[in-house]
Amino acid sequence: MANTDGFFGRIWKKITGGGVRTESVEPRPGEIYEPPGSDAPIVVPAQGDVYDFHVLVQLRWDSPSRHFDLDEIEDESAAYQDIARQRTTQAVWRQARSLDPLDPAGAETLLNEMLAAGFCWPRTNPDLRCRPWVRVMIDPRLREQKAPLELRRIEQQVGMARDEVVRERTERWLHAFQELEQFRHLGKDERQFLVPFAASLVDADLARVTAALASERRSRYDELVGVLAQAVRDHERVGLFEFANAYDKALRAFCRQVGVDLGKWHLADFGEPVESAEPEPAGTAR
Repeated sequence: MANTDGFFGRIWKKITGGGVRTESVEPRPGEIYEPPGSDAPIVVPAQGDVYDFHVLVQLRWDSPSRHFDLDEIEDESAAYQDIARQRTTQAVWRQARSLDPLDPAGAETLLNEMLAAGFCWPRTNPDLRCRPWVRVMIDPRLREQKAPLELRRIEQQVGMARDEVVRERTERWLHAFQELEQFRHLGKDERQFLVPFAASLVDADLARVTAALASERRSRYDELVGVLAQAVRDHERVGLFEFANAYDKALRAFCRQVGVDLGKWHLADFGEPVESAEPEPAGTAR
């Protein structure tokens, strides 16, 4: 590598017998030493003294007055590692007794806020500071009990998301049927008629349930008509108006469901041929 010393630099070396210091002796500000943490958690009782928190502690060391560089922080902190961990354990123990064992994430946040100030040596004009931080895990006994509930909660969330997709797709098919079948309106009765068919194109479970619902509704209509008819027979002329009124409502609802105009009710509306009153031409093949 080329010699970059100038003329006066070389003269100064000869006079002083040494080199020119080009590096600053001041440590870089904000240096943090973080030794490897222990893999063994400390176990502290949570609220109720039945379940525990399992807490992993990590120590971070720095020099608030910036008197130490990174190597010096590492050397000086060696003498205080045990006492820093002991103070951290004591602080965590006291605070954990008031925290919900089912909320390790919340406990972790509160404990780290409490430990943020750290511990300093010496107490006045400290040269060394330890700022612990922790990771909190739920009690393994409590995890076993909570796991089935958590699985059910996740399954319900997935199911709700799936149901929303099924509902949206069914709604699209309803409007598609409205256009294809040329329904003027898509009201309650029309939707009751079309939903089982739309559901059959979207989801098997929904199709089975809506078909059963439609069948049950149709059976109830038949039961209503049968009850009213029996009432008329039992009481002769009493209740004829009520029977006619209820029958008319049931008939109108049925016609709206199947998309039939009550004023133009023909068998052809149900896909069956209407017998023609005109004679067929002679020689027509049967």
